[in-house]
Amino acid sequence: MIRLHIEKLIPGGDGLARHEGRVVFVPGVLPDEDVTVEILEAKKDFARARLVSIEKSSPDRVEPPCKLVGICGGCDWLHIDPVAQTRLKLELVRDSLRRMAGFDLPDLKIESGEPLGYRNRIQVHVNRADQTGFLGRGGHSFVRVPECPVAHPALAPVFAEKVRAGSPERFLAYGHEDAEGKSHLARADEANDTEITVRVLDRDIVFPLRGFFQSNLEMTQKLIPFALAGLTGGSETVAFDLYSGVGLFGAFLKDRFERVVCIEFNRHALAYARRNVGESGLFFSEALEKVVTTPGGNPLDKVAPMAAVIDPPREGLDKMVRAWLIAKPVPQLVYVSCNPVTLARDLKELLAGPYELDDMRVFDFYPQTSHIEAVAKLRMKTTG
Repeated sequence: MIRLHIEKLIPGGDGLARHEGRVVFVPGVLPDEDVTVEILEAKKDFARARLVSIEKSSPDRVEPPCKLVGICGGCDWLHIDPVAQTRLKLELVRDSLRRMAGFDLPDLKIESGEPLGYRNRIQVHVNRADQTGFLGRGGHSFVRVPECPVAHPALAPVFAEKVRAGSPERFLAYGHEDAEGKSHLARADEANDTEITVRVLDRDIVFPLRGFFQSNLEMTQKLIPFALAGLTGGSETVAFDLYSGVGLFGAFLKDRFERVVCIEFNRHALAYARRNVGESGLFFSEALEKVVTTPGGNPLDKVAPMAAVIDPPREGLDKMVRAWLIAKPVPQLVYVSCNPVTLARDLKELLAGPYELDDMRVFDFYPQTSHIEAVAKLRMKTTG
């Protein structure tokens, strides 16, 4: 056992401390806490440890609103006051920007919503006794979950003592309320998919439950207006919806631009984008990095977009995509990110090129966890 002082939290949610020249990562802690830990894994430059006891507690530590804290693998920040969570998430984003992009945003703002009962989409696991739950910390063992405080109330029936006999080992569930306040619950397993229609702002969006869609409807309806505010088009103008998925952003871009070009490698998702974007859309079923390196010429270079929304996976933008956005700059570029580290890496290159930062905001999509969403709005640098 060793005693450590926690310096800060890092992307991924763990605390960072130092011991005998080695960085030590500890889950379940807060900055400025003194803790006793047990080393579980030791490498040359770092170690991972298990929290044993807290010797000096942070004022931001609270009693977790879940009895399965530290056992269930779903939430890693249940021990942190919700207001402090938003502050810490801002610090994580600002720290990534300072370290990787070379600039700071002291006035960066964060949008937040309900800290509990917010999550619309969950993946449920089933044990041999037909009980439902989640995977435990580390992602291997089954944990029986009688209720989940972060799950939307419409999902409560999923956590009944037993599910129907013969249920698959895991399934997806989606719960939400319609405009009249009526609860809806849908589920899908590996063999059967379910189509969901949800109201996002002023329109219906259709998507497959087994495909990707944002898991917090409340925050989605806050992010979209910020992301698209100020984007201007007009007659005979084009916008790009890159990594479009089911066309969530494209469904709103079509109001501002005559044409919306959607790029999505998942053909199933793109079929839904065709429905959500409609006749205004042009659709490419291909990975964006392959499109921009097409032998004989990138087909997107034949179009002069006025704006583009990019919403890449956690890995961020492929280096070929970054090179293309720099070589063929878009007047208005909106970058939606779920990873502050890759966002900062990509912004460093884009801002060193033809772009300047117009605005940026963080969105707390997943309270009680360390996950972060952010939107950076860029524009082409003015000359003169």
